[in-house]
Amino acid sequence: MNNYDSIYAKVSEMICDAKDLDIDDLNPDAPLTALELDSLDYVELMILARREFGVTLSADLFVQHPTMTLRELCEYFVKETAA
Repeated sequence: MNNYDSIYAKVSEMICDAKDLDIDDLNPDAPLTALELDSLDYVELMILARREFGVTLSADLFVQHPTMTLRELCEYFVKETAA
């Protein structure tokens, strides 16, 4: 499993747990807004990013990129963990 796949699996699991979804319900190319994440979900994403990947996310990332997809978020984590 490569780094992207590992990150995608962890982020997807968190989102599925938070929104009571099956992994098959997720479309990596759909915007995060389609998942109807609330502010607590975004905070959980920020905590997960810090704890699991050592990446600090700010709320501004989501505000500045309102159409960010799950794939783009995971690619961002890959890029930040490689830096």
